[in-house]
Amino acid sequence: MPPAPTRIVPAMLDPRSTPAVKAHPKVDPLPALTSLRFLAAAYVMIYHYAPIFFPKTSEGMVVPLGYTGVTFFFLLSGFILAYNYRGADLAAPQRRSFFYRARFARIWPTLLLGLAMHLPWLFNWASQEPEPLRSLMHSGIVLAPLGIHAWVPGAACSLDCPSWSVSAEVFFYALFPILLPLTLRDPARVGVATLAFWTASVALCTLLWQAYGAGVPFSAPEPGGVGPVLLAQFIKYFPVLHLPTFVAGLLLFAFWERSRWPVGFLLAGASAFAILIVVLAPVIPGPILHNGMTMAAWAPLILACAAMRRGPLCTAPMIFLGKISFALYLLHIPVFAVLNTVDRVALHGWLMGHPWVGVAVNGLVSLAAASLVHLVVEEPARRWILRRGAPPIRGPVATA
Repeated sequence: MPPAPTRIVPAMLDPRSTPAVKAHPKVDPLPALTSLRFLAAAYVMIYHYAPIFFPKTSEGMVVPLGYTGVTFFFLLSGFILAYNYRGADLAAPQRRSFFYRARFARIWPTLLLGLAMHLPWLFNWASQEPEPLRSLMHSGIVLAPLGIHAWVPGAACSLDCPSWSVSAEVFFYALFPILLPLTLRDPARVGVATLAFWTASVALCTLLWQAYGAGVPFSAPEPGGVGPVLLAQFIKYFPVLHLPTFVAGLLLFAFWERSRWPVGFLLAGASAFAILIVVLAPVIPGPILHNGMTMAAWAPLILACAAMRRGPLCTAPMIFLGKISFALYLLHIPVFAVLNTVDRVALHGWLMGHPWVGVAVNGLVSLAAASLVHLVVEEPARRWILRRGAPPIRGPVATA
């Protein structure tokens, strides 16, 4: 008996037979890069905790460069998004809409929780600042949940300071459907334009700081007053100034797709650049160091880990730590605020008087909180948002 003829029916008439639109085609996991996210988040956490618990200790330049973990996140974001979406047609409105929904689902649940946790301490901190800084800090209450606070110096670091980078990421996501095809089509031209923009922006920021920084350190502008504080926040956090780092991540993927270098060689290169940056850091202008120079060390490390399929970074515990890294990054400051208050009120400063114990307690509680939030809030909320936002594929499908 011959098979029944195939007939074409619109998918929208038979939703049970149509899969949901996916954000991007299925790709192979890159486990070592997932684990590397945890190491970068821990680096940022140590950078924030060290001067609090060890204010009189000279730790060289390794710990004070912990803020460059954010440079890593921007670079990795460009690389991973290019890797995931290289085969997706983001020019199609339906896929582009789902891309933005996927980004929202990934970021906002944990962001809102971190901001809410830190809110009580904002009022106390802002009350100690002069105007207009006090009002700008209060504006973060409205701007931060919208993911636009990094555009306003004073608001950028007011509410759960690490969240400023989310504001930059939102800007990158908005441009990603345009930037990805441009970069993959002509990486050489995009690379030249990106390098030119980065060079001009860090040169301009360096000149501005030299002229209006009041002679105070770029890393600690508070003694200079409101003007240097706002200028430093503009240079450090303004999203446009970090766009070259994100585009460099797209370019890094384009390079990786065309050429694979030995892992040992890449790790050696990353180590060499890291040592060079640490040695030269005291004489490198702050805006240059802060706004992307450390890509020279992070880029070969990302390429090396992208090629790894075995080793310590590919083990299940490390991969789990990588998955909770975003929650760890956003929650370690609110966790410190809570524990510091408990320490002052109930323990009479015992944790601050025993700094190694204080760092350990804050770090372990941050890890526990990040794990709990990832399992109970972050992943369930992400799945719920994506289920509600996944439309059926529209178009003809074949049925027997």
